[in-house]
Amino acid sequence: MKIHHVSFAPINGGAARAGLRLHTGLCRMDGVESLWLDAGVLPDAPSAKHLEASHDTDPLLTRLRRSHWRGKLQKGFAGAKTPFSSPIGWGNSGAFQNIRVPDVWNLQWVSDFLNWDHLLPWMADQAPIVWTLHDLNPLMGVWHYVPFAGELNDERQRMEQQAMEIKRKALSRIPKDRLTFVGPSKWMVEQCRQSMVTEGFPVVHIPYGLDTAVFSPREKRIIRSMFAIPDDMYVIGFLADSITDPRKGMNQLESAIRLLPASMRVHLLTVGRGYTPTFSFAHSHLGPLQNDHILSFFYSACDLFICPSLQDNLPNTVLESMACGTPVVAYETGGLPDMVREGESGTVVNPVGDDSALSAAISGLLSNLEGLSEMRIRARALAVNEYALGIQAEQYRLLYQTVMSHTPIGRA
Repeated sequence: MKIHHVSFAPINGGAARAGLRLHTGLCRMDGVESLWLDAGVLPDAPSAKHLEASHDTDPLLTRLRRSHWRGKLQKGFAGAKTPFSSPIGWGNSGAFQNIRVPDVWNLQWVSDFLNWDHLLPWMADQAPIVWTLHDLNPLMGVWHYVPFAGELNDERQRMEQQAMEIKRKALSRIPKDRLTFVGPSKWMVEQCRQSMVTEGFPVVHIPYGLDTAVFSPREKRIIRSMFAIPDDMYVIGFLADSITDPRKGMNQLESAIRLLPASMRVHLLTVGRGYTPTFSFAHSHLGPLQNDHILSFFYSACDLFICPSLQDNLPNTVLESMACGTPVVAYETGGLPDMVREGESGTVVNPVGDDSALSAAISGLLSNLEGLSEMRIRARALAVNEYALGIQAEQYRLLYQTVMSHTPIGRA
């Protein structure tokens, strides 16, 4: 079984990390040849190759349409906080001219690379496609998540509808048994079912996985001592690829910490890129961390990990924290309730974006040390029993076998 993953995700982002973990898990399986094809920065991973498109092989009309969309997006979406991308990406079949045809393509995050008009139907003609949905862009037009209030105007809505129409027309040329979507969260599965773009195509639910031997509980005192964090302080963790991304909820977390009782001494420990302001409470910033072993020490140093995302799929950070035995507080949005289970691995908070409710949840867990200690054990067990990398890889292997046989796929 030969599987080719195709990605254009930023190498340090969550989509690339999740996809590469699946690739690594498949590489460990007998009878599976997994190849990672990256149109961006080539990762330090086994069986990986770089993709480069030959632009001069594209028809003139394709090049004009690509240029048109690039210009319109740069002008019409300037200043937008929600990510967006063009449906006419730069990738073409020439990028695969020296790549043998696989048994199955597994598309990862391919926005700005995938040309829906030509490349997607061409790939489906070569081999069946499994598409792992890391965000909403394959289900929408140009947006990657639902845009924030105030980001929509008539021009952006027109371009969103035009992009959706391009995608629908491309998918109309692909037989239903040649493309299967995978939602890592139950929320993403439902979004795929409801999308006007992907309507009628099969979708299955397979959660992300991770190496629970790498992400495992470590000695808390090590990293706490590095930053001179007193033993009698509660350590709250926050991690985002970009701390300044408003969707990740750093503003809500800061407000929530300020609302904690004065007697509750907390130290915020953060990881990620971007500007970190000087807070009025104790805070240490570790910068961007990519090494999984080092990240396991970060999670283990925390009493609680906070994921205040306002929109999200199935964040790697929550799985990583649970595997390290650190309970999670998160807003009840997207796929977060799949992982953050009340009294077992943490608590979910409503209304989404409410800093007072978030603060109350944090205070409630930190005030019950006995319950928190028991929750550490249950969070770790949940990660091992449901989100171990081998479980995910086996579910994908069975899916690949199904699409290779052209057997009709039942909806999850």
